[in-house]
Amino acid sequence: MDKDIKVDFSPESSQHDFITSTEPLAKLSDPREGSPISSGGSYWRSIVKELLKNWKLLVIVLTPILLSPLLVAQQPNEQIAKCLYILILMATYWCTEALPLPATALIPMFLSPAIGLLGAKVIAINYITDLNFLFVAGLIFAVAIEKWNLHIRIALRVLMLVGTRPKMLLLGFISVTGFLSMWLSNTATTAMMIPIAHAVVIEMWKQKKHENDQSTFPMQPQNEESGVAETEARFKRSIDDSEEFKPSEMSPKFQNLGKAVSLSICYAANIGGTGTLTGTGPNLLIGDTMSKYFPESDDITFGSWILFSLPLMIICLFICWVILVVMFLGPRTLFCRENDAEFENEGGKLVLKREYQKLGKTSCPEIILITFFVILVLLWLFRDPKFMPGWSSAFEPKFVTDAATGLFICTLLFVFPSSFPGISGHKSGLQLGPPILDWPTVQKKLPWGVIILLGGGFALADMCKKSGLSDWLGCKLGVLDSIPPSALVFICGVVMTFFTEFTSNTSSASIFLPILAQLAATIGVHPLYILVPVTICASFAFAFPVATPPNAIVFAFGHLKVLDMVKSGMLMNFLCLGACMLAINTWGTAYFKLNTFPDWANITTTSQCT
Repeated sequence: MDKDIKVDFSPESSQHDFITSTEPLAKLSDPREGSPISSGGSYWRSIVKELLKNWKLLVIVLTPILLSPLLVAQQPNEQIAKCLYILILMATYWCTEALPLPATALIPMFLSPAIGLLGAKVIAINYITDLNFLFVAGLIFAVAIEKWNLHIRIALRVLMLVGTRPKMLLLGFISVTGFLSMWLSNTATTAMMIPIAHAVVIEMWKQKKHENDQSTFPMQPQNEESGVAETEARFKRSIDDSEEFKPSEMSPKFQNLGKAVSLSICYAANIGGTGTLTGTGPNLLIGDTMSKYFPESDDITFGSWILFSLPLMIICLFICWVILVVMFLGPRTLFCRENDAEFENEGGKLVLKREYQKLGKTSCPEIILITFFVILVLLWLFRDPKFMPGWSSAFEPKFVTDAATGLFICTLLFVFPSSFPGISGHKSGLQLGPPILDWPTVQKKLPWGVIILLGGGFALADMCKKSGLSDWLGCKLGVLDSIPPSALVFICGVVMTFFTEFTSNTSSASIFLPILAQLAATIGVHPLYILVPVTICASFAFAFPVATPPNAIVFAFGHLKVLDMVKSGMLMNFLCLGACMLAINTWGTAYFKLNTFPDWANITTTSQCT
């Protein structure tokens, strides 16, 4: 058209307005503009976007609804179906972390009585078991160690002894982290060690860079005292400023050193937790599983566990050291001193020395804690060491447990003074110092969520046992008896190692151990032959930042890319799994007598597949 044409039908003659124009159709006004219908796809896209944003709420709401047919199922039987409902629901929440892990662990307390499975009083007992108190004892002692910074003194002293040559520095961090995580929380150990490691690597690079600058632009010589003072002053801000430092500013070799040191800490923390019965949640869960399914067995104690797992832990830590040295520092560094000579300088040493000097002289509380620690470990080891009569034989059978021993020592910490008159560091006068430990400190630092999480695992195992679910699954899995036991253990280890990469190791063990206990009894294999390696494999989560809190803490410090952790972590997974298979088939078989089927395991083989 040559010009605009506008035809208007008035309301008197028509109910409609008709407008024509030479303007493009898309520019014409739409009376529906701004309405939900007019937005079309964008409206639905916004709904989908909002739903995805709140996906956790969807999981929480939809999962119970989708699983609801199990509540009215009659096959295999009503109780088994109800227990399966709770098992899948908790597994989904744990895997997706739609709810906080401890919150999910509380579900049995209200859902089990609500659907008529087990009463609340029966379920509640699982949250205050003997093993839970053993864990509490270990945590209370760990709080005392952290209060007086004994763990920091041990860490810095060992690192000062091994020096700052890269492969020895790695060995130092691995050894210290592994040892501390045997007794302390893996997360707390990692959170303590990673800033020290970060500062040491940065200052080693700064010192090397400073030396290179001096060699390029020679400076006037200065006396030794002023040089040390200047260096220490420059290093004084190392740990405080390390978070602002970008690892990309370092040379590639020092970047690789930073990656190796970071990974060494999270890997050693995960491995170290396997060394003691109180080191991590799955270790306690195997004790609870054995007590519920095989009450006549007393094979799992603190002493028996450490005698088996300590050599395995050392082997896995050595594997970790070799892998990180070869992958990040080069194979020749493993055997040649010359290859890491360029890293050597005083930067890292001065950081360690300065941090150690901040602690001052060894205090009276630290000496007392070391003494109590040695006494506690000896009491645990020799309560019932199996190879000789233990001191608990002086009491009624099963009257004294590891939990009772641990709580006794921990109670003494609330009584024993932190200093005495006449001892160096004590204030003037005859008044005794305050107790080593006080309850407000414990209340503030004790990880109550982990205790509840363990209780939820114990409750889940109890429901599986009493409902018959574990018997039924064990019977159904009995077809696996044609597979050689060693191959079956390897398969179970691989499954657990993979599963624990995506969910909490305690949650993973809570799901698998009850089923595997019944499976072992059904196919006539010593239960510990399957349960022990699978329990240890629950801690072999090395490949992803989300796998464990130590992995996440280390990744957050910025030295690492996901690919760095995946490459070394996958190799760690399989080599540590191989070491675990070696351990259970050699000294594990000899120590626990795994080549026989014990009489106490026969009591669980009476169920029939239905």
